[in-house]
Amino acid sequence: MSFLNLVMMPDFISVISDGQITTADNMTQSHFKKFETSPAGFVVGITGFEQITNRIRKKFFYQPNLTFNQAKELLQNELDHLKTKQINFGQDLCFNALLAGFPQSLTGPSEPEAISFHIAQQSIQTKTYHKAAVLSLLPDDIHFNPNKIITENLPKHSHASLSLHVQSLQRNALYKVAEASATVNKVVFQELIRPSAH
Repeated sequence: MSFLNLVMMPDFISVISDGQITTADNMTQSHFKKFETSPAGFVVGITGFEQITNRIRKKFFYQPNLTFNQAKELLQNELDHLKTKQINFGQDLCFNALLAGFPQSLTGPSEPEAISFHIAQQSIQTKTYHKAAVLSLLPDDIHFNPNKIITENLPKHSHASLSLHVQSLQRNALYKVAEASATVNKVVFQELIRPSAH
């Protein structure tokens, strides 16, 4: 599996992924983006299976005007459809997804929300986070928690350049994971999401 990390703060979400695709222990792509951002203030990311990542990213790319709640419904429907698929006869798909953004309320953007999805053995496990979180979709061949690189080095209170500091910490985490994993490279895809004005 690949590396995708998301840091959610009350006023921004930062996402980063590597670019490596590995199939049967061979790198097949080195510059593959594993997430899609929306001008509506959300991001969806997928790791674990290249064809699924492409399929879901395209759904979001060609529907840029979705709200966060519509994106959540679309992703859930896609995952429900894909969870019963098999790679080969008797071999179920196993992959992960993240959705994070700023849901719209009647008064404008509300506090950020993130949902992680783990799809395995034809079922979906979800976990929801609000306001602030550090989440990673990790490769199987590392033996440390890269989230600690970020959480242990975040300042105790916010400051004007917090988003830049977070992005730097995310890159440090990605580089450390890339050094330890055969399925992660040092190609960086990184974006910052802020609440949408609409």
